[in-house]
Amino acid sequence: MSSQHAILIVDDEAELRENLAALLGHEGFQTFTAETGMEGLRVLAKEQIDVVLLDLIIPGMDGIETMQEMRKLRSTVKFIMLTAFATVNTAVQAIRKGASDYLSKPFLFDDLVAVIRRCLEEARFEMQIQSCNLDQTLASLANPIRRRIIEMLGQTSALRMTDISMALAISDHTKTMFHLRILKEAQLIRQGEDKLYTLTLPGTNAFNLLRVLGKSKV
Repeated sequence: MSSQHAILIVDDEAELRENLAALLGHEGFQTFTAETGMEGLRVLAKEQIDVVLLDLIIPGMDGIETMQEMRKLRSTVKFIMLTAFATVNTAVQAIRKGASDYLSKPFLFDDLVAVIRRCLEEARFEMQIQSCNLDQTLASLANPIRRRIIEMLGQTSALRMTDISMALAISDHTKTMFHLRILKEAQLIRQGEDKLYTLTLPGTNAFNLLRVLGKSKV
C-alpha cells in the first residue's frame, strides 16, 4: 500500500483532470481521476482517498450533491471545490455543506498545492483530537506547567522527577509531583521501575496535538 497522500480529481474537463493529475504526481501525491460524481464515488469506495478536488458543475449530480454522498461513504475525506463560476454565494454554500476550501478557475497550481497541504494538516489535527480522550486530555493540559512536562517528555523521551523540577525551575518537589499525578491519572504519562517518566500512547498523541496547535499560531 502506498504511503503517499491520495488525491481524487472529479472534473468533466478531461484536459484539466489529466494536467492536474500529472502535476500533483510530480509533487509526490498519488492521483485518481473521475469525470462525474458517480465515477468519483466508485473510486472513493475502492481507494483510500485523502483529498477530493471537486468541480462544482459536473454532469449528473453537481459538486455539492456529490460531496454530500461522498461524506456518507468516507467522513474523513477533505474536499476542495473548484468552479469557474466564482461567487460569494457558491463559496459560502460549499463551505457550509462541508468543503474545507474553495478555488475559482483559473487558479495558480502553487495555490492549489498550498490548499491541499492545509487540508492534510487539518485532517491530521482532527485525527490527533480523535485519538485522545479529549475532555480529560484538554483538562489535563489546561495548566501550562503540565503542557511543558508533556513537551519535555516528547522531546527527551524519559526524565526523572528531579530533572523535570529543575527544567521547570520548581524548588518545591511536591508541586512537581502534583502535576505529574494529574498527568498519570489522565494516562498521558507513566513511571517505570527505574523511576523515569515517559509518555504513553495518548501522551504522545497529546504531544503531537500541542505541536499542531503551536504551528497554527505562527
